[in-house]
Amino acid sequence: ETQKKEHDWEFIFLGANIDAISTAARIGIGASRAANYHADNQGTKKNFDAISEAVSCLRQNCTIAEGWKEEIDADFKSRGSKGSKRNFLATHFQTV
Repeated sequence: ETQKKEHDWEFIFLGANIDAISTAARIGIGASRAANYHADNQGTKKNFDAISEAVSCLRQNCTIAEGWKEEIDADFKSRGSKGSKRNFLATHFQTV
């Protein structure tokens, strides 16, 4: 909180295979600045795109858009929010 208020810092928390929203809350980051994602190429690309936009905005002294994480959230929900690690393993590895 001190860094956010005194130095006007922004914090964003991205988490795969965890509850990123509640984990972020435990360290003082609000739900509007936290997102869950799938730890694969598509999910990671969504993160890089969103963070790139957010950083570009901050460098221009503007406020991060409220919908900065909409594409990350949509991707996470559309591909299933439960068992993403299990789904990733099942998709990429065969059992012998």
